[in-house]
Amino acid sequence: MILRPSLFALASVLALASGPALCAPRGLAKSVAVPVDPPVRYVVRRGDTLFDLGRAYLRRTTDYRHVQRANQISRPRVMPVGKTLTIDADLLKTVPIDARLSAFSGKVEIETDGRRAPAQTGMALKEGQRVITGPGAFATFEMEDASRVTLPSNTAMRVVRLRSVVLTNAPQRVFKLDEGRSAIQATPNPNPNARFEVRTPVSISAVRGTEFRVAAADGRARTEVLKGAVGVGPGEAPPAGPPVPAGFGVTVTPGATGVSAPVALLPAPRLNEADQNQTDRTVRFAVRPQAGAAGYRLLLSRDAGFIDLFAEATQAEAVADFGPLEDGTYFVRVTALDPAGLEGAPADYSFDRDLDLLEPGTPPVAEVSGKHRNFLFRWSAAGGGVRSFRFQLFAGTEAAAPIVDQPGLVEPQLTLTDLPPGLYSWRVSATRVKNGVVTEKVAPLQSLKIGS
Repeated sequence: MILRPSLFALASVLALASGPALCAPRGLAKSVAVPVDPPVRYVVRRGDTLFDLGRAYLRRTTDYRHVQRANQISRPRVMPVGKTLTIDADLLKTVPIDARLSAFSGKVEIETDGRRAPAQTGMALKEGQRVITGPGAFATFEMEDASRVTLPSNTAMRVVRLRSVVLTNAPQRVFKLDEGRSAIQATPNPNPNARFEVRTPVSISAVRGTEFRVAAADGRARTEVLKGAVGVGPGEAPPAGPPVPAGFGVTVTPGATGVSAPVALLPAPRLNEADQNQTDRTVRFAVRPQAGAAGYRLLLSRDAGFIDLFAEATQAEAVADFGPLEDGTYFVRVTALDPAGLEGAPADYSFDRDLDLLEPGTPPVAEVSGKHRNFLFRWSAAGGGVRSFRFQLFAGTEAAAPIVDQPGLVEPQLTLTDLPPGLYSWRVSATRVKNGVVTEKVAPLQSLKIGS
């Protein structure tokens, strides 16, 4: 898939890319593993000479001869003003574009020349490197114009191009998604020679500025457009058809089928409102079931921009349990998946994680002490703040008027002596004071049978 600057104001550049190949300079032979960069157009200005252009903008001054032959210029010191030159991109001087790993979690590695090293926040990325996320890992890298690429777990993306052409001041950013998924926010760039591409083994997508996702798995690729529009083409060819508009997605398969017709993305799902306050032992979300959804995906992030991701769940059920989590304010993004695997529009929520756990223990067993039988009731509490407990015991299996009502307990236990045989029920509640806020939590009613 290729990400290119505008909505095909790049048509002229793409057309040049499909034209005859220009003579490559010595030492820059093209490899099949590296995409061929399209030639660059330059309009001759008054006073321009090929010698001057060579000194200012070509890697080697003498490479002006390649430009002269390709453009059939007989007099390199005199060129018609307004003439458009086409120049092989490999001849032109470039400067690196700064891109840095802004956030990651889990096992993330940076592969350089086949060697892998652990990722470090703030490290610069260079052409030829691969960013690899392991299971449960996430990585986000950002470029100097605030464009951003986020990679969830089990993903490998290669940096193919990360440079700016001095002649046109046009950034060239090309990434190869070998496997996995990616979410891209490309900052709009009005330069018609700018390039922002995401490729997969079977597709290319091109834009100037937009927000979209690209995934590659099982020999297929998917592109989902959230903002703007994205041109999608099969294989290594530049996108030729109309761009995919916002709110639609396509799949790309190798062979004659190519790019599918655009499909409307599923709307953003909704979470149960109660899930925005997470106090239980594990963080758990329930999605309201959505028509047409074959599954749901939930992402957790430490920031509202979903740069610092740290957990993900993809499943058919509309419920996801993320296990224990430290107290704090977090964010969850929810999307629905259609039967073809296209991911729909996202819904973002903030949620507060404030562990406030109150659980009854196992039923008490009589312990004989002299002539008395002691029953030790236990329960557990967890989370910040200061707690006091209230214990209540009821006759029978339903809560009516308590026969024992003991508030103000500091320890999570209470011993009762010589309870008569029969059926009982009991419960405990906790009053917590944290940061000046008072809350109360009541544990479920527990049944108890005492024999003779």
